[in-house]
Amino acid sequence: MNQSSTPAARQAPLMQLSAAAKRYQRGGSAVQALQDFELRLDTAEVIGLLGPNGSGKTTLVKILTGLCGADQGELRWRDGPAQAAGLPGPHLREIGVLLEGRGAAYERLTAQENARYFCELREQRFSPEYFGHLARLLGLADVDTPIRQLSTGNKLRAALIGALIHRPALVLLDEPTLGLDLEGVERLHELVHQGASAGQTFLIGSHDLHFIERLCPRIVSIHRGRKRFDGPRETFLHQEFRYRLQVCSDSPCPPPPDWLNGRPWQQQAGHWVLPLRDPAEAARLMAEWAPWLGGCSSLQLRAIELREHYLEQLGLSASEGVQEEALAS
Repeated sequence: MNQSSTPAARQAPLMQLSAAAKRYQRGGSAVQALQDFELRLDTAEVIGLLGPNGSGKTTLVKILTGLCGADQGELRWRDGPAQAAGLPGPHLREIGVLLEGRGAAYERLTAQENARYFCELREQRFSPEYFGHLARLLGLADVDTPIRQLSTGNKLRAALIGALIHRPALVLLDEPTLGLDLEGVERLHELVHQGASAGQTFLIGSHDLHFIERLCPRIVSIHRGRKRFDGPRETFLHQEFRYRLQVCSDSPCPPPPDWLNGRPWQQQAGHWVLPLRDPAEAARLMAEWAPWLGGCSSLQLRAIELREHYLEQLGLSASEGVQEEALAS
């Protein structure tokens, strides 16, 4: 999968949004959904779009798909404007969309009938072979059952097929894991990986940060309508201490070794949390503390997750993130 930093990818964007702004009227007051927003999407990228509820993610996706217009700014597709004079742009034939975990499926039709219809709508040839490939890859067996009779997870699988059946150059997925079980999430991961390898670009907005962390080499973070970060996942996660060692014991903690002096310890009764740079530091510490560690009730070393770093960027604690921003662990 190409990253935006490669020279080849920087030559010609697939889509580019420049200086975009969007304001809504809600309850008699103005809400600035987007402000001075810039976004460049290159071929074969997989981009994770992060933002709490109400941050502007869905507004951004709607502008990219032409479902709503920006108050100002420019949207370009390949080498030209995405639309002119308020008319739908030709880029819509090359875009696949899943909005807020739901597709635009007709519930009285089967998954296959929906897929055929969406191909005809975009003036693309329906391929039974490609439909079968997508159905097998996503694990949808009930392709001849009306959508309304399917489970929630299978409805989402059918919606994903409808968004991908015409082999779009750009796929916009908003909450694509809602209703999927663990197997379905793994299948979706493989589908995105295969699509990007074939040259498709994916912009994925999700509160499932574990899914985003595993899948997306590039992260775009949006908060209160403004872009907070746009770059490689590794840069987003960069910090001096990448691991946390958590120790629980009824015995007092030994003094830290000299080489750990100055570390920001977190200490409560019988509970210590220590930031570490890498597993090698953990091994060294445990070797020095070996006599004391035998009496510990629990010991855990884990990498700091994207979710924790993201909540810190927003100025939220983990509990506030669950309560106020509805972010899944």
